Amino acid sequence: MALSPDRRARMAAYLKGSSTFHGEFKYPEACYPFADLATSEHVTMPPEDGYGYQIDIYTAKNRAANCPVHINIHGGGFVCPHQINDSLWSAWLADAIQGVVVDVDYTLSDEAPWPVCMDQCRGVGRYVYAHCAQWGCDPKRISIGGYSAGGTLAVATAMKAAGNGECPYCLVVNGYGPSDMVSDLKAVAGEEDYWLRPEMRGTAFMDLLVDGDEELMRDPYLYQESAPDELLAKLPRVVICAAGECPFRFQNEAFGHRLASLGVEVTMRRFPGAVHGFIPHFMDHWQEGAELIVRSILSASL
Repeated sequence: MALSPDRRARMAAYLKGSSTFHGEFKYPEACYPFADLATSEHVTMPPEDGYGYQIDIYTAKNRAANCPVHINIHGGGFVCPHQINDSLWSAWLADAIQGVVVDVDYTLSDEAPWPVCMDQCRGVGRYVYAHCAQWGCDPKRISIGGYSAGGTLAVATAMKAAGNGECPYCLVVNGYGPSDMVSDLKAVAGEEDYWLRPEMRGTAFMDLLVDGDEELMRDPYLYQESAPDELLAKLPRVVICAAGECPFRFQNEAFGHRLASLGVEVTMRRFPGAVHGFIPHFMDHWQEGAELIVRSILSASL
């Protein structure tokens, strides 16, 4: 059953306000100069499913000919907004790969339910593929990645692309994005303000995303553990970065093993001591994760 407007508003306000990264997070001073490593262009995209959104295109000042292009998708439980770290990370990554990074500012779940955010990421893939020649990028070196909710979106977008013959991705990066967030929503359907309980935050993020529709929550592009083998087997190379202190680490690794069993080339690493959000928020061990991602992007091609 759809959530009432009041319930949606209260849930979104709590989830956004209680996020560690809701705008007050302090990044290391050494990271702020990353913004100068690339030029940026802000683009308003055509609406998807009736919802407008934006992208930022970061072109490295050291861009090489026939360079790779990477699509970056931010996290935040699908409801927390684009942050300064997304821009800093995208500029740093563009410089590191001597190429282009396209950062997606998708419509959040308090404004639009699933699959709007995924469809917007699909639109970005089509846009990137169409602009490769203009940007001097190699169309065989288009990769996509994200962190937390963004990791889930990256896998979903690549799955859709592989199944529909859309943007030809050579690599998917999943930074600790969940593949199984299915909970029994009926158990909390009649409970007022259940999202205030810390153990129910995961359910709350997904409840808001699907607007209380348990059937939609089981969409295989969102509940990726339920995706059929034949669809998962079409994925390109996959890099999975699991954080040692993240509750999703076990399902990240189980999903990686399943992909490998289907013949997908998988690189998987757990970073002991790292916490959820560590890579684009420049927390402990972020350089190690970044080095793996850069090596993978530079070596990937169709």
